[in-house]
Amino acid sequence: MKEETKVRLFSALIVAPVVVICFVSYQSLIGLVSAIVFLASSELYFSTLMKYKKTGVIVLYIIIVSAFPVLFGLWFINFSMELFSVLFIMGILVTLVLVKNKDIVMEYFGVFSISMIYISFNLSFFIPLYKYYGASLALLTLTLSWAYDSFAYFFGLAFGKHKLSKVYSPNKSYEGLFGGIFGTFIYVLIYFYVMKTFFQCNTNISYLYSVPFAIITGLFDTLGDLFESAIKRAYGLKHIGKFMPGHGGMLDRIDGLLFVAPIIFIFLKIFVG
Repeated sequence: MKEETKVRLFSALIVAPVVVICFVSYQSLIGLVSAIVFLASSELYFSTLMKYKKTGVIVLYIIIVSAFPVLFGLWFINFSMELFSVLFIMGILVTLVLVKNKDIVMEYFGVFSISMIYISFNLSFFIPLYKYYGASLALLTLTLSWAYDSFAYFFGLAFGKHKLSKVYSPNKSYEGLFGGIFGTFIYVLIYFYVMKTFFQCNTNISYLYSVPFAIITGLFDTLGDLFESAIKRAYGLKHIGKFMPGHGGMLDRIDGLLFVAPIIFIFLKIFVG
């Protein structure tokens, strides 16, 4: 086994149990989402905007984006768009007041917007997932991405020949994509069986949903990864951060999940109700 693979596995085995434990209650989930938003957005801001040496702007950005999941989960679950709009406007106001250079202000707008939408808003879909569909489906959504990433990595490593995106992520392959989808399908079947048999979790979800769950995860996890890879390529970065050895930063670890969580929620909303 390659040394990098060993580091990835060891790092994941340390972090994963802590994350899973946070699914024990609604309040701890909100805390987990906010903490991850804090870490991921911090990595993004310090990797892209710190060159301008305006730490105050970055700190205020982090406070704003990290506040969204807390306020949303505790008090504004039925007013998500209103809350998002107010916080977004606050971030724009901060930028206009503290950034006086018109040559770089659009970069600030862009990075703040990406963090607010891509990281804070999208990850916060775990909150209604948990509230309306229960801990088991919220945890499934999280581990869907873990399963897909793992299967795609090993299938790509073993069989990858046809590049998925030579420009943004040259290491990804179609073999990894399809192998990841197949592996995720098997994982969902096992997950449903274990939850219904040993934990008596009645999710009202048929085993047939294993197919769309696997396909959604494969397509949107890959899309999220490519999006973050495009950001890294634009800034000449290998990783956004160094939070998880072997995986890069927190944003590197959750990039695909940020697209998977909203789509899974929308899928459940349409087909489960």
